[in-house]
Amino acid sequence: MTNMMDYLAWRGDVPFSASPWNETDALIIAVVSYLNFDGVDNERGMTFRELKECGALRPGNGGSFAARRALFEAAAETERFGGCRIHYFFALTDEALKTQFSAMCVDVGDGTVCVAYRGTDNTIIGWREDFNMMCRCPVPAQEAAVLYLENACRNIRMPVRITGHSKGGNLAVYAAACAAPETRDRVLDVWTYDGPGMAKIVFDSVGYREAAPKIRAFVPQTSIFGMLMCHPETYTVVVSDASGLAQHDPFTWKVTGSRFGTAEEIDSTARVIDETLHEWLAGSTLEQREVFVETLFRLMGSTQAITLSELRGDRMKNMAKMLAASLDIDPETRRVITRLFGQFLTLGVGNVVERVIENVGDRNGDKPGTEKLSAAETPDEGNG
Repeated sequence: MTNMMDYLAWRGDVPFSASPWNETDALIIAVVSYLNFDGVDNERGMTFRELKECGALRPGNGGSFAARRALFEAAAETERFGGCRIHYFFALTDEALKTQFSAMCVDVGDGTVCVAYRGTDNTIIGWREDFNMMCRCPVPAQEAAVLYLENACRNIRMPVRITGHSKGGNLAVYAAACAAPETRDRVLDVWTYDGPGMAKIVFDSVGYREAAPKIRAFVPQTSIFGMLMCHPETYTVVVSDASGLAQHDPFTWKVTGSRFGTAEEIDSTARVIDETLHEWLAGSTLEQREVFVETLFRLMGSTQAITLSELRGDRMKNMAKMLAASLDIDPETRRVITRLFGQFLTLGVGNVVERVIENVGDRNGDKPGTEKLSAAETPDEGNG
C-alpha cells in the first residue's frame, strides 16, 4: 500500500509554490519532529538538505528511528522539502517534572512556518505524562506547548501552521486553543494525527471554539489513542494496512496522490477503550484517576525499566515483577490496570496479566469490581 515515502517519490519534485501545503505534508513534518537535530536551536537553523549533508541527525528515545530517518533523508533530497529550514528545535525529558516535550519550527518556504510538536517517545516518563492528562489539565507539556507557540510567534512574523502526531497532536490543539488571542489569530490551520483528546474544560473554552474551524483531525480505522478523552467531533478515518495498535504508526497509513485513503468510520475494535478506560473514567472521580495513574506507574517502576522497549524486552520477567507488586492493590484499580496491560503490553500473547492477577484476586477472596476507590487508599509513590 502506498504511503508517505511513495508520496515523496511522486510529489517531491514539485515545490510548495506549485502545489500547496496538504495533509500529507503536515504528517511528514510531524513524523520528522520525532528526530533530534544538532545546531538548529537558533533563529537561523538549517535546511533539511544541510542537516542531512552535515550529519546533524541524532537518535532519540523514540522507536522507529530507522524509518523516520529514511523519511527525513528522502525528504531532504526533494525539491519540495530540501530547502525547508528547521529552527528553534527544543527537546526536554525531565523525571522530576514528569514531562517529555519537544518542538521545532519549520520554515516551509511558501510564506508560512509550521510549528511541529513531537509525540510521546519511548520513555515511561513520556507515557506517564500522557496518562496524567486524565487527572489534570494542563500537564507540563501542554503548558510548554503554549509557551513555545507564543515565543515562536514573537520571533516569526509569518502565518503559522501547527502539526503533531500522537501526543504531539494533543499539544497542537491545546496550544491553538489556549494561546493568547493575538497568537491564535496567527494560526492558519492545526493538523492532529491520532492525537488523544483532553479535558472537557478545554473544549468548552472560547479559545477552542475559535480554533475548532482550523483543526483537521485524522485517525486510523482502529484508533485507540485518538479516541481517548474528549476529542474533536469531526475527524477523518484513514485506511491502514496494519492491525490493532500498529495502526498508530503513520507509516502504515494509505496515501493516494496527496490525500489519505479514507474509510467511512472507525471499526469495532477501536471501541475497546470505551469498554475499559472510557467506561471507568465516566464513573470515576479525580481522586480515583490519580490513584489509578500512580498505581499503574508504580507497577511499571517495580521493573526498573526506563523505556517501554525495556519493559517489553523481558516481558515475562517484568510481568512477574508487576504481579508481585500488584498484590496490595484494591480490586477495582487492579481490574482496570490488568485489562490495559492485557491490551497494550501483551498484544499477540493474550490477556495473560489479566487472567493471572484476577486468579490471584480470586484466591485471596477478592472479586474484581466489588470495591470502590477512596482518596485514603492512595498507594505510596514508588520509583516509577
